[in-house]
Amino acid sequence: MTAPVRDPGSFRDPNAYVFADGERIVRAVMPAAHEAFGDVYDSGILGELHDKGLMIGCERIENGDLDGYTGARGESAAALYSHPRVPFLSYPYEWVFSQLKDAALAHLDLQIAALAKGFVLSDATAYNMQFMDGKPVHIDVMSVRRYKDGEHWDGYNQFCRQFVLPLLIEAWAGVSFQPMYRGSLNGISFEDAMSILPKRKLFTSLGGFMHVYLHGKAVLSNTSSPDDKHKTTAPLPKARYEAILKQLRNFVADLKSAKRPDSYWKEYAAKNSYSEPMRDVKLDFVGRWGETFKPATFWDIGGNTGDFSMAAIGKGAGRAVILDADLDSLEGAYRLRTRKGDPVLPVMMNMNDPTPALGWRQTERKGLAERADADGIIALAVIHHMVIGGNLPFQEAVDWLMDLAPCGIIEFVPKRDPMVKQLLAVREDIFPDYTTERFREIISSRATIVDEHEFDENGRLLVSYKTK
Repeated sequence: MTAPVRDPGSFRDPNAYVFADGERIVRAVMPAAHEAFGDVYDSGILGELHDKGLMIGCERIENGDLDGYTGARGESAAALYSHPRVPFLSYPYEWVFSQLKDAALAHLDLQIAALAKGFVLSDATAYNMQFMDGKPVHIDVMSVRRYKDGEHWDGYNQFCRQFVLPLLIEAWAGVSFQPMYRGSLNGISFEDAMSILPKRKLFTSLGGFMHVYLHGKAVLSNTSSPDDKHKTTAPLPKARYEAILKQLRNFVADLKSAKRPDSYWKEYAAKNSYSEPMRDVKLDFVGRWGETFKPATFWDIGGNTGDFSMAAIGKGAGRAVILDADLDSLEGAYRLRTRKGDPVLPVMMNMNDPTPALGWRQTERKGLAERADADGIIALAVIHHMVIGGNLPFQEAVDWLMDLAPCGIIEFVPKRDPMVKQLLAVREDIFPDYTTERFREIISSRATIVDEHEFDENGRLLVSYKTK
């Protein structure tokens, strides 16, 4: 029997820590929080929020063996609770606008529902939201506590930095928020946001004036403390607390990305669907792979709007994580797929610059390598972008893809293909080893080729493999 392993990113809250224990995810509650959290659990509020689709499931482990559940500060656990495993951890700087907006709305819906029952959240970090079966749910049950009469919303500042300001930067300024967000785990600062956002919007929008201009001025003048707690003697009536949450929800719900009009997405699938005869062959090839290997979770690298993911899922694969650097493709995937209930999670990821491990000792937010637990991968028409577009060594690029999972499909796009010719038209060809023969050699050296198909019209090669 293996010992439970504490998640290296679970260390900030001394009241509880998260462990992987075999197939279970276990939250070990420490003595200081045992009684208070037990009261929250026994109240039934966590179950009610879970039934509404807003909170991850939580079950007390009765008479559990507490040995091995030691906290980051040497504490011994007082109680254990289990949760479903999140299939793929993703972070707000990897989401498109619609994902961050939906996560913000779900977070506010949870707070409104909890407050109605006499409970609040102790923080408002976006990292506590994760997508499960296409829907954002809150995963930190320990942040739920009983409401104290007259208290202010402790997480207000944090919610603005990690939800509101990133959304407004895209909605009002037409600027992608992801690079700025990735640069700071605490979210986007008021100082940066107020220098980007158009001033007219701050003064003509009630929500912008309240939650950005006035709040930002207070923060920048140090009248709001760094830990988000409002240092005021005036109590806030519960009705006013609830009104703030609902007004903020209405404000967020009305936001639209300035990068693309809504009409664009209504026709996106048609504009970007494959028209060449290769499409049906590729869909069939991917479908056979899904039927053969039936991966529970697979990564569709460069997966666009998820057509090929659905081909695999339709034949027996479980769920797909679409990793793509193109925000339009991911926005389309999210709107077209996850809102229909398809088991697809779009994640912004540049394969030439994948998300690194971030935070204290690079453990708080996992890089792509630390999340490499896929059962299979699909990498269609991406290898030429990595090698020729990104100057990556050919063998290293193929090896890296194959390291991600024990089986997969990789499509090789040769130099005679129009897409590669376009890449080479503006640069010197310094890729003598980029050949179909070398591609087969690399795959065969570490895997068994299960299936392959070469297209006569452009020489593209599809290879399905299983690593040795």
